[in-house]
Amino acid sequence: MSAESTLHQETNQMPKKHRLRRDIQGLRAVAVMAVVADHLFEWPAGGFVGVDVFFVISGFLITGIPLRSHEKQGRISFAGFYRKRARRILPAAVLVLAVTLAAAWAVFPAGRAKEITWDGLFALVFGANWRFVAVGTDYMQAAGPVSPLQHFWSLAVEEQFYVVWPLIIVGILGLLVHRLKWEVSRARRVLTLVMVFIVAGSFLIAAVQTANAPTIAYFSTTSRVWELGIGALLALMVPALQPIPGALRPSLGYVGLAGITASLFVISSETPFPAPGAALPALAAALVIASGTGGDSRLYPLTNKVTVYLGDISYSIYLWHFPVIIIRETLLPRTSAANDLMVLAALLAVSALSYHLVEDKVRKSSWLEPEKKRRLPSGDRLKYVGLGVLSLLVLATTVTALGATAPSPAVPPTVAGNATTSTPAPASAGSTAMPRQTGPTPEALFALQITAALDAQAWPELQPSIDSLNGALVPEWKDDACLDTDDQNVGRCLYGDRAATKTAVLLGDSAAISWMPGLRESIGKQGWKIQVLTRGQCPAIEVPMTRPTDPGFEQICSAHQQWALDKVRKIQPQMVIVSSALKSPNRMIGAKDNPDVYDSWRQASIETLKTIEGLSKAQVVLLSPASSGVNLQKCATKISKPWACVSDGGSYKAVLQADKDAAAAVPGVKYVSTFSWFCSKDGLCPSFVGNTPVFVDGDHLTPAFSAKLAPVLGPALLG
Repeated sequence: MSAESTLHQETNQMPKKHRLRRDIQGLRAVAVMAVVADHLFEWPAGGFVGVDVFFVISGFLITGIPLRSHEKQGRISFAGFYRKRARRILPAAVLVLAVTLAAAWAVFPAGRAKEITWDGLFALVFGANWRFVAVGTDYMQAAGPVSPLQHFWSLAVEEQFYVVWPLIIVGILGLLVHRLKWEVSRARRVLTLVMVFIVAGSFLIAAVQTANAPTIAYFSTTSRVWELGIGALLALMVPALQPIPGALRPSLGYVGLAGITASLFVISSETPFPAPGAALPALAAALVIASGTGGDSRLYPLTNKVTVYLGDISYSIYLWHFPVIIIRETLLPRTSAANDLMVLAALLAVSALSYHLVEDKVRKSSWLEPEKKRRLPSGDRLKYVGLGVLSLLVLATTVTALGATAPSPAVPPTVAGNATTSTPAPASAGSTAMPRQTGPTPEALFALQITAALDAQAWPELQPSIDSLNGALVPEWKDDACLDTDDQNVGRCLYGDRAATKTAVLLGDSAAISWMPGLRESIGKQGWKIQVLTRGQCPAIEVPMTRPTDPGFEQICSAHQQWALDKVRKIQPQMVIVSSALKSPNRMIGAKDNPDVYDSWRQASIETLKTIEGLSKAQVVLLSPASSGVNLQKCATKISKPWACVSDGGSYKAVLQADKDAAAAVPGVKYVSTFSWFCSKDGLCPSFVGNTPVFVDGDHLTPAFSAKLAPVLGPALLG
């Protein structure tokens, strides 16, 4: 994360010379390594709070710059302030952006590379957070590939704060001190009061957005300003912090460190964040900073040479870590802790080079200083270009080493050479042989194509292409907005032959509505109309569900399930199709602590099926879920083979068995297994069948594959 040098001269009643805040450098190291550990090792669960620690540090240091300038010179130079900011953050950031974009175009399909390029452009102008708000709030993009530049959102928040906050400082000090002739101390009290209101208002906004729009709350500047504001308040309160007794300072610091450590383990992705969740790490960081303000810090965990050095290079570590991790995961799946440690070593090496050859050199240079004639020596410019090349070489060497030490992914068994051409040939002219079947059955054809896909050594020309998959969900969801049905849209979410006398009702979630192209191509063309009664992430089975991004989802889902059942009672259809996402059992409230989660799902399924049976005389069909696949946008690269994207279906067999048992326990319920439509007998599930991608994102069927299933789906439902 970016922040001004910790060579910080505290204002008002402070020593006249600058002193190195080694404790803050160490705090930076703690923050950045927590973030790296979370992203690289997925431990600790709350490692992402390192960003919140950075926000407090940045607010403290950046606020001190205009205050010191005003105290020393009686004015604040905006030009000087922003020249220093540009010299501090731009060179390393531009280098990382350039290397990442080059790697993206070399590795990823064009569609993903273009998206990353847009991410890079927004990052360059410090608007990345709003870019990810726009993408992240779109449920259709939620399971898409992670951008290697996503971490630039926090830099954007900081820079947006740095545009507005100095203006407020200048406005208040200029008006009160220079126009109204107030004393500086009195004007700073007003400035402190203004920041108190900003912090309080931002925290309130964050709390409201966290409850109602958590993705926006996470990335939004308005819901993050309060964290930077806490640091700013510390800078404004320096005179009040100086009298802290020396004996008390270490205690405050260690309490703050304990709070940061606790936040790494008590906070997780399920914690309401950033409000109130970020309050613990932010206030704890404030305690650490306060303990060393106006006096020497004696926090050895932060002030030792190793921690201080990591703090020195923390900005470069933060910039490099996410591209390294994301691109590595694309090329080589995680296989061992040793490989993760090799990635960490490469990351630290590249970060150190970036710091010494670019970040620190440019920061200490005269670049952008108009009063100095000396510019960056041409030799240094060549060094910076060379560093970009060297960075790519280090990363490439690391990937090669990882590939050499990592166990090879399990390659599906080779099929017989004639497997894809096993359709019997027609009898020759004049033959007296008995007529033979002219082609395999739809089920057999799927089996042949699945086997061929598992044996493929090169990517076929997929239709639709991988580049076009992002957000390319079924039209009933994407175009017709019929995923979340209610009384307002239920009338238009009716498909098939509207004049038909037979009605089928579809109950379930986004995975259920993904069957619609296949349903329309099969029973929809055989005298049936199909009424969609679905809701996103809300299964057909009545179980208490959780959605981390929506704290009130349990009640919302339950209300929809009751509404849908009431519609079934009123419609009195001839068929009710019940289908839910494969991951639904694991999203039940309490699933993590339930060793018999699939048995609980089976019991809930039995009760729901009995309820539906009692509502009408319809044929109830329990359609098992589609398998869980691999997101082609993540795993398919310009250098990968098709088998790299083969899945074992995850919990597929366990859920299918639970569904089968539930259907068998309720007389009259028909069970349809989908296993053979997605996987081989050995349980291997390819990412494409024929030349059709199976999933948009690993969980939802592509419209093309859903329609491709019509020849097997229709007979399974009606047979």
